[in-house]
Amino acid sequence: MRTLQQERSFSEEARAHRGLALVMVLCLLVYRLAEHRLREQLAMTGQTVPTQLNQPTNRPTLRWIFQCFEGVSLVRFFPSHGPPQHALAGLEPLHAQVIRLLGPHCEKLYELSA
Repeated sequence: MRTLQQERSFSEEARAHRGLALVMVLCLLVYRLAEHRLREQLAMTGQTVPTQLNQPTNRPTLRWIFQCFEGVSLVRFFPSHGPPQHALAGLEPLHAQVIRLLGPHCEKLYELSA
């Protein structure tokens, strides 16, 4: 037989697990939607991106695209006079292509839009 304290602890733990499961499901949904959008845009525009074997494909996995972005870094500068500045380092043409395919919101995040 459980005590009242054990019941509360069990209830809080179960709620925490449900919350974590919800976050995981939302992450998978966003991941799948981004992959779908990228593939859809590649098909619509007739573009391709290279695979790990440097073969062109219009159906890349988002995991592969994320690996391609591993070299991109946000660099912050703190000049002695004026506000802090930042720039992207390591942005290659493939990165710009993928960002543009994902839409204006991503272009704005990566400061590619004019």
